[in-house]
Amino acid sequence: MSTTAGPFSSTKVNDLYVYSVYRSLLLDGGVPYRDFVFEYPPVALLPIGLAGGDAAGMSWLMLACALLAQGAAWALGGARAGWAMVALPPVAGALVATHIDLLPIALTLAGLALVLRERPVAGLAVLGVATMAKLWPAVVAVCALAWLRDRTRPALAFAAVVLALGVPFAAAGGFPREMVAFHLERPVQIESTPAAVLSVTGGAHVTGDPVRHDRFKSNGLDGGPADAVGWLFTLALAAALAWCVAMAPRDLLRASFAATLAFVALGKVLSPQYVCWLLPFAAVVWGARGDRLAPALVVAASLLTQAWFPDRYFDVVFREDWAVAAVAVRDLLLVLALAATARALARSPSPSAAPART
Repeated sequence: MSTTAGPFSSTKVNDLYVYSVYRSLLLDGGVPYRDFVFEYPPVALLPIGLAGGDAAGMSWLMLACALLAQGAAWALGGARAGWAMVALPPVAGALVATHIDLLPIALTLAGLALVLRERPVAGLAVLGVATMAKLWPAVVAVCALAWLRDRTRPALAFAAVVLALGVPFAAAGGFPREMVAFHLERPVQIESTPAAVLSVTGGAHVTGDPVRHDRFKSNGLDGGPADAVGWLFTLALAAALAWCVAMAPRDLLRASFAATLAFVALGKVLSPQYVCWLLPFAAVVWGARGDRLAPALVVAASLLTQAWFPDRYFDVVFREDWAVAAVAVRDLLLVLALAATARALARSPSPSAAPART
């Protein structure tokens, strides 16, 4: 009920219209990537093709994903993590029902649960499916491979799933070239941490409707130092992800959480629905490791997001001072959550002190 009633139930801005357009193109016989630009990997076609812009249909699909994520969280972090997942709808509100982002996190947690329960081949196969729903789970898959000592068969399983799902679209044309080009060419998204820095430096202008039309279906900041700031954050993100992979043998759960936090907090896109990736991970780390600071910061960042999204989103677009400041504080909370998780990960036992794993 918290997604349809209560303080965070507004659906004033959502992705359902974009999904409905994609579904119409699919029903008309269009081939993704070849006939129209599709910014997601192929598995995202499943919920979009089934429900499109139907709010009720998408809600039921995301409820199923939430239940899968809860089961995986319970397997990874015990009863505390499982019950903490009950707070997901109240904290994230309508975001859980109007976007497809519970699908990749549910698959990611399920894949991790299989890996940690000594089923690494199946776990990496599921992480392959997650990667083809949204690209970021690939980093979690690399962390899992770094954690394992026998990596060959799991790595082959991951590669086989990714190829099986991607090759048909590559053969049809456009994949992954068009998808990659879309993300490389899009400007810094207006709610990202790089955008918060650009708000201080100045010199960048807002892109996207209703300010000025572009093809990226979101609002960004471009011009002036935007490219330089974007590349600096890309380098910081690459370094952070490499460190997470290097530290994964110490603690796979914390390394995966840190990698996901880095992807969100340091990437050039930080859409509001990304909290749906972070909150289940926060529940797992709190339940399994007893970490409190980073999960609390993630919850605070998620709640603060509701201050402007969706009802006051255009205050961010039109650069109202309070909205720009709120976005910057939210982004800072996520950076602090990343720092707290990295600190806990650095203090984890070395691999030589960990039990043997295969």
